[in-house]
Amino acid sequence: MKKQNEEKFEGYTRITEILSPYMDFSHIETRVHRYCDLYVKNLLIEPVDEDCKPYIDSFIDWFDFIVDEVIQSEQRLFCDRWKITGQIDLILKLKNTDATFLVDIKTQQQKSSSWALQTAAYKYLVEDSSTQKITHRGCLMLDSNGQVPTMIEYKYHKRDIDFFSLAYKLHKYFKEQ
Repeated sequence: MKKQNEEKFEGYTRITEILSPYMDFSHIETRVHRYCDLYVKNLLIEPVDEDCKPYIDSFIDWFDFIVDEVIQSEQRLFCDRWKITGQIDLILKLKNTDATFLVDIKTQQQKSSSWALQTAAYKYLVEDSSTQKITHRGCLMLDSNGQVPTMIEYKYHKRDIDFFSLAYKLHKYFKEQ
């Protein structure tokens, strides 16, 4: 595994594409992700679009309260063995802990069972492409009214990566037909 430039992922399949039959990605808000990334890098100087503002307010309140250090933000990783790629939203150190948390930001207001598989695949990408160890992983559901977001933590990595592997194999099978 190795990091590569975005333009080099031809021939690689996105993790979200592999999981697309099992989840709805139509609500993913790329502008919200961009604003969150700018905030964690202390570069958010532009006004936030009105429709994104509640989500960003939700994120900022959570981030300022719980995050000690940003290890990685919006990083695309690649797996040469599986020919998959994924963009990691955040890897963080939390306040008052030694926890290293992989966080996937969500604007959806309802939990999806496929998120566990998605974050397991991201954890796999991170740990195989670096010496970084992820101790926790989860999805941060930003609140559409600007209130406290909901963090959903996934603890069964072996089960989740096994199910992702099955989804990957099914994806390859149907793609090759």
